[in-house]
Amino acid sequence: MDTQALTQSTPNISPEARRSKWTFYFTMITAVCSVAMFLILLIVAVAVVPKALKLMGTAQTAVENIEEVSNELSEKVMALELADAIKNIEETTTQAMTDVSESMEKIQSLDVDTLNESIQDLKKTTDAFKKLFGR
Repeated sequence: MDTQALTQSTPNISPEARRSKWTFYFTMITAVCSVAMFLILLIVAVAVVPKALKLMGTAQTAVENIEEVSNELSEKVMALELADAIKNIEETTTQAMTDVSESMEKIQSLDVDTLNESIQDLKKTTDAFKKLFGR
């Protein structure tokens, strides 16, 4: 807003009142920027957190399957049922490999580029705030 236009539109306002108006305008700008930053962070959290939780669940399943394979192997070797043990190990290993593959696919499906862009945008926004507040 132009200082001259502000002065002409309110000729009877004291300098303190004009400063109060400017303070109000800057406060509103700060509030809008804060809300925008909050929304950006919220969108990033909503996009990334569910994928990370799903990935951790898949990884936990893979670990449980590997533990199951280990337990079955110990039981089968002790009982000398080598043929059945080999068959069960193959099936469980195949399942564990499938789970690991799914985990890797989910890791690769995380959109790191978009996350990095959001981080850069957030950095630009905070840099602008630093300049605005003189830090």
